[in-house]
Amino acid sequence: MRIGVTLDLATVSLADVPALAAAVEEAALDLVWLAAPSGRPEVALAAAATCAEPTRTVLIGAGTAVAEHHPLYLAEERHVADQLLGGRLVLGLRGDDEASLTEWADVLLAAAGTTPFAHRGPRHTIPAGLPQHTVNPETRVRVTPAPYALEPTLWLLGRAAPAVASAYALSPVSEEDGAPVWRHLERSLGPACRRLRRPAVRTWDPGAEDVVELARRLSAERDGWGLDTTLLRLTPPPGTAAWHAALADLAVVVRPRLQQERLPAGLEELWDAERTHQHTAGVEREVIT
Repeated sequence: MRIGVTLDLATVSLADVPALAAAVEEAALDLVWLAAPSGRPEVALAAAATCAEPTRTVLIGAGTAVAEHHPLYLAEERHVADQLLGGRLVLGLRGDDEASLTEWADVLLAAAGTTPFAHRGPRHTIPAGLPQHTVNPETRVRVTPAPYALEPTLWLLGRAAPAVASAYALSPVSEEDGAPVWRHLERSLGPACRRLRRPAVRTWDPGAEDVVELARRLSAERDGWGLDTTLLRLTPPPGTAAWHAALADLAVVVRPRLQQERLPAGLEELWDAERTHQHTAGVEREVIT
């Protein structure tokens, strides 16, 4: 299972994002998910671009939404960010209206191709056919630059996500129970589901739930409906000592327990004993200090 950490851009400053993303990468986790604040979906891609220099391997997710502006603007920004990140961008598109989310997904998928395209949707027409274009009219357009990745990742969120995901064979991000959504997708897509990731957003409060219990909770979802990518909202404020400690627990305790269906007999007990010993030794050092 891939493990990611979410950063809420409504509370996290853009200036802090690069260092926080680097910390997630240093912890050997898989993904940083940048959630745009309500009404400002463009902030997520700007934040994603700032992660290009301080990170090299971690995937960078940008959670955007259907907005009032033209979807080609999002397509251009997506491609530039993906170029900067060397193909590591995961774009999340949120929408509650099925027609709008369908149109935006259709434009983003077409724009990411390598050939010119045309689009005739309920709201947008591409090319627009404006009077200014009558001298040299275009029947198709191509968005440049192209994305770095051959097939850049697009995930869907919101109430309309399951229906649109089924139509385009895309991954919906589960924010509640993923079981009914994936039962529907398995029926509608059949073997094509094999190529889709099964992501979900989950919350973890280290003060209220032991990290081993978190691992068991995620393992139950993995075995139940196929959860394979977890985007964790950590309750400690990003950048604090408690947040960094939570990253370490995810890397050292959760991740090893989720990589195999079962562990060799006695290994989990050995890990728990070592973890207890390390915690006790740390407390003793603090007392001596």
